[in-house]
Amino acid sequence: MSPSSSAADPFAAYSRYRRRVRLGQVLMVVGGIIAAVHLVMHLAGSPSGWTDLAAGYPIAGLIFIAGVWLAGQTEPKRKK
Repeated sequence: MSPSSSAADPFAAYSRYRRRVRLGQVLMVVGGIIAAVHLVMHLAGSPSGWTDLAAGYPIAGLIFIAGVWLAGQTEPKRKK
């Protein structure tokens, strides 16, 4: 199939859209899990500097925001 024929297929466009939304939802859950693990690490003791940065709130926030961006995409319009 040529790229123009797959772009005109509404079912393929909707399928790609749903995959992006699901990926975004998964990223939001992963970001929440990372934040929860980081909170538990802080409650159990003080994490090291690298752990605080690599598995901390900034990374959890970035992953969560990327998920929101993907999951918040608008549905493709149907051509009549």
